[in-house]
Parts: sequence; structure tokens; C-alpha cells
Amino acid sequence: MREYEMVCVYRPEDEQFQAGRENTKAELAKLNVTITKEDDMGQRTLAYEIDRQTQGHYYLFEFTADPAAANSIDDVLRYQNELLRHLVVRKGE
Repeated sequence: MREYEMVCVYRPEDEQFQAGRENTKAELAKLNVTITKEDDMGQRTLAYEIDRQTQGHYYLFEFTADPAAANSIDDVLRYQNELLRHLVVRKGE
């Protein structure tokens, strides 16, 4: 098991953010990922427009997972409408 961080940028509307966060947590649970910390970073202005959005709600997940599960996170989260962008990095690098 390795430690990872994932930053997600959700649509800024509260309903979209809440639904997206719950969907992300459910998908991570399906992959046997253990979430160790969550941090709501709030709404921020995006550096460039994504899907006609200029604002995004940032959320940080810290978790432990097998490398295979961490690699498949991109495939699972790619099709969430509420999620504008996400980035998974291994901690300590």
C-alpha cells in the first residue's frame, strides 16, 4: 500500500459539488482505497476556462491504495459530469 494525494476540481454549484464528492468517495471505496484525510479547499477562480466554467470547488483527498488501484482511478473518474479536473500524485515525490 502506498500513500497518494488527489486534488479534484468540481463544478462550483453546491448541489453539483456535494454530488460529485459523494460519487468520488463511492468510486474510491469500490477500488478498496482507504481515505485518510479530506480537506475542502473552497471555491477558487480557475486559471483558464474549463467546460465554460470560470470557478471551481477544490477538494483534497489523501489516501492509501495499491498501485494498480491508483492507476485505475483516472479511468473511473473520467466520466463524472460534476468533476472538471483531477490529479493523483504519490506522496513523498
